[in-house]
Amino acid sequence: MKKTSIRVTILALLFAMSVNTCFAFLGLPGTDNLNDLNLVAATQVFDINGQLISKLFEENRIVVTINSMSPYIQQAIIANEDTRFYNHFGIDPIGIIRAVVVNIRRGSLVEGGSTITQQLAKNMFLTQERTFIRKVKEAVLALVIDYKFSKQEILQAYLNQVYFGEGAYGVEAAAQMYFGKHANELTLSESAVLAGLPRGPNIYSPYVDMKAAIERRAVVLDSMVKAGYITQQEAARAKVEPITLAGKKKRVVQASYFLDYVAKELVDRYGADRVYKGGLKVYTTLDISQQQAAEAVLGQMQGAVLALDSKTGYIKAMVGGRNYEESQINRVFAEVRQPGSAFKPFLYATAINQGLTANAIIIDEPININGYSPLNYDKKYRGPITMKKALRWSVNIAAVKLGQQIGIDQVLNLAKTMGITTLTPEDNNLASALGGLTQGVSLWELTTAYTAFANNGVLSKPMAIVKVLDEHGQVLEEGRIEQQSVLKPDTAYILTDMLRGVLQDGTATPANLGRPAAGKTGTTDNYETAWFIGYTPDIVVGIYVGNDNRKPVSISGTEVSALWGKMLSKIVAGMPPADFPIPPNVVVGIPVCTSTGKLAGSGCRETEYSAFIKGTEPTAPRMNDRIKQWLTPDETQPQPPEQQEQKNQPFWKWPWSRLPSF
Repeated sequence: MKKTSIRVTILALLFAMSVNTCFAFLGLPGTDNLNDLNLVAATQVFDINGQLISKLFEENRIVVTINSMSPYIQQAIIANEDTRFYNHFGIDPIGIIRAVVVNIRRGSLVEGGSTITQQLAKNMFLTQERTFIRKVKEAVLALVIDYKFSKQEILQAYLNQVYFGEGAYGVEAAAQMYFGKHANELTLSESAVLAGLPRGPNIYSPYVDMKAAIERRAVVLDSMVKAGYITQQEAARAKVEPITLAGKKKRVVQASYFLDYVAKELVDRYGADRVYKGGLKVYTTLDISQQQAAEAVLGQMQGAVLALDSKTGYIKAMVGGRNYEESQINRVFAEVRQPGSAFKPFLYATAINQGLTANAIIIDEPININGYSPLNYDKKYRGPITMKKALRWSVNIAAVKLGQQIGIDQVLNLAKTMGITTLTPEDNNLASALGGLTQGVSLWELTTAYTAFANNGVLSKPMAIVKVLDEHGQVLEEGRIEQQSVLKPDTAYILTDMLRGVLQDGTATPANLGRPAAGKTGTTDNYETAWFIGYTPDIVVGIYVGNDNRKPVSISGTEVSALWGKMLSKIVAGMPPADFPIPPNVVVGIPVCTSTGKLAGSGCRETEYSAFIKGTEPTAPRMNDRIKQWLTPDETQPQPPEQQEQKNQPFWKWPWSRLPSF
């Protein structure tokens, strides 16, 4: 018997060494090393804190080394699938003879006698068809694999490749799927359960039929006793051990739009095969807690949410719609909509660039400019107001007047510099001052532009990927922060100071966090779309609400600001408040009378506190200046009728009681 075995081995080796001819004849693939076995592994995607978000795969697989697998699972697989694994040379003549007998008895070709090596060869390189030619190819490949690789290498490849049911390929994915643990943590009982699955994953899965799984476990344990791996007592204890499952988890829907975005970037760089089969590890910028807050705040309303770290451009959260299963369209990019007043910061930033100050007076009054007669959202007129008040109360007439003064073309140029690509030549009209654009803007570009307001005039381009590792843990790439200076720091800060008023006592008071924050509401005609883009010193969050069919949403920018406030409250909870850094050439907290633009005094009805470039702030007038001002009122300011009459009265009829106090 021993001589016969030696002869068979010699013949097998001779056959394997002359395999090139056979390969050419049968059209088989070449195998030079284990890497050529092309184990399909899922790509794992992690958030900024290293928490696994999800996996990208065609087959859910995590490739691990043999040393990262419990000895029990190795023994259980061998005992159940191929008891002579360490003694044969890739094919097992005894097993083949036994299979032939079974086939003859049944009168048909039945799978049988296949070794672990043959199963590996079949699953890696061949189809599942049951034909004589396929069996020959399988045997030849098994001989070659056994000749070239060690038994441990073959077993490792098999345990990483085999299907265990429930979408899990390989023992590591199976261990996580069924028991919520790693393959090296599997107990004897758990290993026996998994080892019983390859022959009938849909029959013996404990998720499908617990009784069948328990009976199948007993069969595997008995095989392990027979093979000498465990004792009868160990098997008995394992047979009565409860099977505690991790619980089937629904396919990840959290951050689905973000995962699509990351997958597209990866495929563009590495190709689909490597992304979905290459076992990459992708570390992203997403913060899963912020993502959860973003998804919760949008709820059942259609729209989108984008959160960016203003200093780095890191995408902290991305919600492309209310329900990914309902629609995979990512509205962060795909939807281009009228921004309404959320576009006004570009207007006011341009005005500041041209030297206008927050206390510049604009008359809010009915206007008609070549037939264009815009209205304020409340259809009221406020008379003389400061530029800061006009912005915080989103006064349309003031915006149009300002646009006419500074030039809409200059506003559009700044918006383009800050990354708005959807503007057209037709947008060079006064309606653009109110966000009435030909096409509109995307949430992606508008939110990105606001990073410059939050970050001292430096725009931070969004990035999603921090680092990518290959299947061996080698770094393939590391993300680079991309930034561009688009505004002077003084301009960015003064605009931010103006936009803080929007949350403090303007159109976005529901977004007031009780800490430094700024932003702008936007509501389009007929309530088709409502916006709020807001920011703290660290994060910019843009939200829009709008139906895909453009039917009114019956919600305003003010109400969307409440959603923003709800989301940001969760994000900043527990964080110490931070303030926007003040440029050295800027002074802050200057009290200004909103109806005159002058330094506020005791007779001012409404005071706001503004920031100025040093030297441009209003100062307290001298006594003689005050008397002169009172004697000769500013002709640009509307005067009450009694004051108009007083101009020509003799001095003894002057209202001395109204003389301002000094």
